Amino acid sequence: MALSAVKSGQKVQIEVDTGINKTIIDCYIIEPESDRLTLSFPESKNEYTPYLSEGTEVKAFVYSFTGIMIFDSIVFDPPYNGTIVIEFSEHHQVIQRRKYLRMPFISDFFIIRDEGNVKTATVDLSGGGVRFLCETQIVPDKVYKAQLRLESYEPMIKVEGTVIKKNFYRTNEYVMEFLKIEEKDRDKIIQKCLKIERIQRLKSD
Repeated sequence: MALSAVKSGQKVQIEVDTGINKTIIDCYIIEPESDRLTLSFPESKNEYTPYLSEGTEVKAFVYSFTGIMIFDSIVFDPPYNGTIVIEFSEHHQVIQRRKYLRMPFISDFFIIRDEGNVKTATVDLSGGGVRFLCETQIVPDKVYKAQLRLESYEPMIKVEGTVIKKNFYRTNEYVMEFLKIEEKDRDKIIQKCLKIERIQRLKSD
């Protein structure tokens, strides 16, 4: 199984079936291998360890820069000292969905127009697009080129996408869905979202 898109630090959600209901647990990849993943396991979810014994079937949702990959897997090593190892079964199924983790993020976002560039501010972002506020009226359902400042010390990320007006109650709020973006830049955005989520998670613990 090719896991070239999977890297350490990426988010993995595992679905735990207690027999009464199903619970999603957020984990993060510590070490990826060809047929298994070593994941962090949150201490706050230790109550679910009895349902994650060796050989238990679990569904894993792996967040990568290609979207979400869904694997049928089994528990190889049960949760212990903050880690769990899952192994992909021989009859795994892989479903890729263009769905990305979206996190709040405020930064510069420039819309490139023939009549002059417009500086706006992002509200949130994901690997698939960005929500932004703009006082200048932008034509909905039109394709624009844009530049996103992800880090102050790095070159701006160049993208191209369709601007959509989704929130009619906020006249200055728009969403750009990416049509063209370098995969290395998409990966940077996804890693940034995961970093923001980790920080938020640590603050809430």
